[in-house]
Amino acid sequence: MYLKPLLLTCALAFPALGEARDITDPSGRTVTIPDQVGKVVTIGGVPMLNTYIFIAGQGPVLEMGFPLNWDHAIWQYQYVFAPQLADNPLMQDPGQAPDLEKIIAAGPDLILSNSQATIDLLEANGITGLMMRLNTPDEIKAGVQVMGEVFDDPGLGARYAAYFDGIQARITERLEGIPEAERRKVLYINPSSMTQPNLISEWWLAAGGGLSVTKENHSENVLPLTVETVIASAPDFIFVMSPPHVGVLQEHAVLSELDAVREGRLLTAPIGAHRWGAPTVEMALTPLWLASILYPDLFPRDELIEEVGRFYADFFKTELSTDQIEVILAAGASNG
Repeated sequence: MYLKPLLLTCALAFPALGEARDITDPSGRTVTIPDQVGKVVTIGGVPMLNTYIFIAGQGPVLEMGFPLNWDHAIWQYQYVFAPQLADNPLMQDPGQAPDLEKIIAAGPDLILSNSQATIDLLEANGITGLMMRLNTPDEIKAGVQVMGEVFDDPGLGARYAAYFDGIQARITERLEGIPEAERRKVLYINPSSMTQPNLISEWWLAAGGGLSVTKENHSENVLPLTVETVIASAPDFIFVMSPPHVGVLQEHAVLSELDAVREGRLLTAPIGAHRWGAPTVEMALTPLWLASILYPDLFPRDELIEEVGRFYADFFKTELSTDQIEVILAAGASNG
């Protein structure tokens, strides 16, 4: 349940903004923001939203804490990119409703949310918010472009788009000689809910050189699956969105008999600031990771590790060690 608008005079709660400017947010709304944005709060899908702050190298501007209802061990790299998340006050409840009193007390220059209801509530209280509609590769690129405008880095969007497209072009060129009939059949699944978790995964499954066994029937964001259809599809590789899902498949009375499960071709998508299989800025790396698994002779692991390090250094402004990169690729599991 969302809180009712507070009867507060936000002009008294916030410092004078000085110069202001208009930008267009990812949903197409014109939003007036301060000329200098130094304090930001994300409300809603916080791990995903934070990646759009990190891509601009602006982790220190985040003013809220990391919500308790997300497993902090899985999301450990949120604290690498913004250590203050561990100590900042929480500004939303487990249902993602904003705590308006705490938000107003913090006095952020800007709020990011992926919920229109939240944006409407904030604006009813005089609080500026960007609606982050980010469901496709093009929308991800557009979101990064907006962050470049917010943080006065006008070249960010173009740099990210060129990087994103460059990774894809590299993969396409190397896979050119492999006929479609010889490509690996792949499945992305949440076995706990028996669904294919999100539509954007059809993009990276194909971009990384896989033949998705769900592509023909996938039009809505979440695709229901049955045990029978999964068994009949006989994927060469199975990818899951969360480490516990590996055990779910291994212990399933029927799905555990799939060759991909029995022979260890069962993997969890990497988890850095967010799950790479979700619509976040790390999506740029997901096809290369997939290609390195499906076609290791063409895409050596050393190349992947080097590329991951370059990405976080160039965009997130954070130098990661090889050990840290290996933890990300292992979906947050430490090798120590």
